[in-house]
Amino acid sequence: MRRLLVTLDVEEIDWGRPRPGSQWEPWRPSAEGLGLILPMLEQLGIVATLFCTASFARARSELVRDAVARNHEIASHGLDHRDDYAAMQPEAAWERLRSARLRLEDVAGAAVRGLRTPRLAPCAAAVVAEAGYAYDASPHPTWLGHGWRGLRTTRRPWLEAGVVCVPLSTTPGLRLPVGWYVLRAFGVSLSALLARWAGVGTPWVHLYFHPWEASDLRPWLGAHPLARGTGPGWVTSLRRLLERVAPQLLPSTVGAAVEAWRADPLRGA
Repeated sequence: MRRLLVTLDVEEIDWGRPRPGSQWEPWRPSAEGLGLILPMLEQLGIVATLFCTASFARARSELVRDAVARNHEIASHGLDHRDDYAAMQPEAAWERLRSARLRLEDVAGAAVRGLRTPRLAPCAAAVVAEAGYAYDASPHPTWLGHGWRGLRTTRRPWLEAGVVCVPLSTTPGLRLPVGWYVLRAFGVSLSALLARWAGVGTPWVHLYFHPWEASDLRPWLGAHPLARGTGPGWVTSLRRLLERVAPQLLPSTVGAAVEAWRADPLRGA
């Protein structure tokens, strides 16, 4: 049975220009969003993987520990969301990724095995492995925003330098992305159709979203494109999407799916 990997990039917001006097805190939207999303996932019986920046975990450690208590997996989203590991020298990227992992483990009280880089920037698998990670959930095999690099990326997991690379789901052929802004732009029905289609030929449906999408950003950021469609209504849309997709799949953390794949690389073929 194919698995459903629901992943959340838990980060401080480092884009847009907050309105003067808006009492803006960069980690507040993700914190508010988690307060809405985690109870909803628990009601649906879905476990998720939270890719947290160490900056967010330091600021809101109680939310990270709450996620662990609810049996969700904590993984790394880097030291700071402004980090671009592709642009760093390998030694600098290694140091920051290692520091991020150790800080997250200290907050979560559990081992951190997975990585998703900020903005899905590529990072050499050897660096990821040396920083202590077992898998990298950053690859996105779509041409949208990634060009030829995305088209050359396989939709199935692969092993590189000892690291399991776990691509985000895209559809066969057209390589259309699934999740994140697709849900806000095209709605529940089309998103559910794309998610089911994206599972063809892969061992899992791998979706990603951001907790800050559950917080209405318009009072803070005005007409910024990424603020459109944010707010509590988005949580309802996410719930409806998961209710449509989950019954045909086995909800799983990314870490558990990687362990199963390592045990049987043909699983889900």
